[in-house]
Amino acid sequence: MASSGKFELRVSEDDPNVAYLKLPGHPGTVPGVVRRSLDLREVFPEYVGPDVYLDLSAKGELIGIEVVG
Repeated sequence: MASSGKFELRVSEDDPNVAYLKLPGHPGTVPGVVRRSLDLREVFPEYVGPDVYLDLSAKGELIGIEVVG
């Protein structure tokens, strides 16, 4: 099921310190939809804060953001 074009924030039921933000246009939960997860520290080595992962589609589009506190 593809995203409705709205932002969707989900907090993990198993761990309240993990959240995922689906961006508008996220293609849903189809296996293989995330082609690459980029650790924010790879882009900004000086970043200090919770772990943040940028999920990219096969086209290189940012489709989601995971935050692990």
